[in-house]
Amino acid sequence: MMAGELSPRTDTSTDDDKPMLNNGESHGLVVSDASDKSRDQKTLRRLAQNREAARKSRLRKKAYVQQLESSRMKLSQLEQELQRARQQGIFISSSGEQSQSTSGNGTTT
Repeated sequence: MMAGELSPRTDTSTDDDKPMLNNGESHGLVVSDASDKSRDQKTLRRLAQNREAARKSRLRKKAYVQQLESSRMKLSQLEQELQRARQQGIFISSSGEQSQSTSGNGTTT
């Protein structure tokens, strides 16, 4: 037995990575290389564009979430103001005018 036969075969072997045609000759390999390079360049460009689009999408999402959070805070403040106004018995109209409500005996509060 040879020493190479005792070692387990792995998928990282470099001997079989390059297929050989016609007993070791590699016809058409130059054309394949040029085509592969072009394909690789297109793939790299597409991946770069995809990364950039994903980055922009994340930025848009972050801005949108911040805008939602800001809107939520404003609404929460408005709700608190409305709650306080209701507790005080003051009616606030949509035009911003304030009026006082009258109690059942005709006195204003």
